[in-house]
Amino acid sequence: MTDGSATDVIYRRLLVPTDGSEYSFNAGTHAVYLASSLGAELIILNVIDVDMAFHAGIHYAESVKTLEQAGQEAISSIEAMARERGVATRSLLVRGDPKDAILKLACEEKVDCIVMGSIGMSAIERVLIGSVSESVTRHASCPVLLVRS
Repeated sequence: MTDGSATDVIYRRLLVPTDGSEYSFNAGTHAVYLASSLGAELIILNVIDVDMAFHAGIHYAESVKTLEQAGQEAISSIEAMARERGVATRSLLVRGDPKDAILKLACEEKVDCIVMGSIGMSAIERVLIGSVSESVTRHASCPVLLVRS
C-alpha cells in the first residue's frame, strides 16, 4: 500500500498545450525535460479557437488555415526539442475552446500531469478576460504545472 508520498507519484503521460507563444514554448521546454527525466510520453496539443477565426468574418476559411499552420509550427518546435532528448511524443491539432479541449483531452488520454505556460495576469485581467491556465488549473482532474515566464 502506498502512503501518497512524492515517491509514489509516477508521471507516465504528460500533456503540454501550446499556442505558439513564448509562454507555451517555455512550458514545452519544461515538459520535455520532465518527460525525458521520467521516461514519460509527451502529448503536444494545439487548439484552434474557432471563435477567433469566426471574428475574421468573410475571411473565415483563410483565418482557420492560418491558425492551423501556426498551430502546426507551435507543435513542431516542441516536437523538435523532444526528439533531441529521445522523448516519445504524440501531437494533436484540434478545433474548439482551448479550456474545454485541454480538459477533455487530459481526461480521455488519462494524462498524469498538464504542463502549461502562464502569463501571470493581474486579478482584474483574469476577471475581465479570463485565463485558460487558471480555468484548467481549477477544473483538471490531474496535477497542473504552471510555468511562469
